Amino acid sequence: MSNQNTKIKAFIFDLDGTLIDALPDIRANANRALKKLGYDFQMTTAETQPHVGGGAQKLASNVLGKPMDHPDTMALYHAFADFYEQFPAEEGKMLPGVTETLDTIKAKGIPMCIVTAKPAKARVKVTAALGLDDYMTLALSPEDGFAKKPAPDMLLECCRAMGVDHSETVMVGDTRFDVEAGFAAECHTVCFAEHGYQDVPAEYADKVVSLSHFTDLLKLID
Repeated sequence: MSNQNTKIKAFIFDLDGTLIDALPDIRANANRALKKLGYDFQMTTAETQPHVGGGAQKLASNVLGKPMDHPDTMALYHAFADFYEQFPAEEGKMLPGVTETLDTIKAKGIPMCIVTAKPAKARVKVTAALGLDDYMTLALSPEDGFAKKPAPDMLLECCRAMGVDHSETVMVGDTRFDVEAGFAAECHTVCFAEHGYQDVPAEYADKVVSLSHFTDLLKLID
């Protein structure tokens, strides 16, 4: 899981379900998109939650039951991203312990980045609206020209931006995509936020540091 002889010099965070509760906004914007395109159904919160973490295109594919590259899937994906840009954080808010944790990490001079599957134009609005830009060296989405998690590409680009090695970096997320990306990037430690939208994948349960409260993350640097 980690090389304890190497000092932790940076943190990389997933966004939705890790730093912020975005589920209400994801649901609202998906439903706006469905309505605009003439679909006769709307999604509940419970129906939306399993689709969070894999990106908006995967969400659209799952909701419609059509392939990722199907024209209907792409139309829903683009409509969703457009609405998310208009309504980035109507209900979204920081999850418990996040602000305190980020404040402490920032005060120690340790750099941080965000890697998310959220569409780039929506991410820009969300991080600005919730004040996350003040903490982050860089935030990346697949639309910025990178392979989606679980590929390590965005994580490695963040390491370059922060001037640290992947072996000195902690990855923090709440989905299988985040965990697998952290291991693919060979991060120092991979942490799983229990307050997120998925349960820790069983095969990784003994390989990750589970955060029952987000502030537990600070134990890694104390």
